[in-house]
Amino acid sequence: MAFFSIDSKFFKFVSKAADVFVLNLLWILCSLPIITIGASTCAAFYVSLKMVDDEEGYIAKSFFKAFRDNFKQGTILWCISMPVIYLLFLAWQVCLKADDVNTLALIGCIVVTAVFASLSLYAYPLLARYENTLKNTVRNSFGIFMQYFGRSVLILALVALEVLIIMFNRWTQIAGILFGPEFIILTISGIAKKIFLKIENT
Repeated sequence: MAFFSIDSKFFKFVSKAADVFVLNLLWILCSLPIITIGASTCAAFYVSLKMVDDEEGYIAKSFFKAFRDNFKQGTILWCISMPVIYLLFLAWQVCLKADDVNTLALIGCIVVTAVFASLSLYAYPLLARYENTLKNTVRNSFGIFMQYFGRSVLILALVALEVLIIMFNRWTQIAGILFGPEFIILTISGIAKKIFLKIENT
């Protein structure tokens, strides 16, 4: 039957879902030591950027190659980002749970979060796709964020929506564990890849 043919849309969907599941599992396993989350994220972006155009090849082989190649820079970037993320989490907890919200504190949280997002949104996909210093990678992330501000905000909105869907109930949380992180990475990759190709062709 054509429905079950390897060229059918159903088969391609199942194949892509399986790839997302495998890649998500690899990301989780390689992130368990916590300190390796940066390298694991770089590896997931490396495969995801190729997956956008069906160029991924062997998932595990590509993932572990990128994990090794980006281990140093990915780990350093994560070690810098991790305390910032934790402090922002605490700050937002205080702002949202306070009975009397301090306007200046809220504005400060928004500004710092926006700056951090602009510096880090494209950092991991840039590390995964290009060879560069970590300083230039972060600088380029900020430059791309500002140059393609509309698309960058769209990415953040889509990611926020995906997180809300994942947290909706117990079943979506289970699905989020199985597919969530990689689905978010794939969402970022889909838009980032188009931006990168546009920059490369100018």
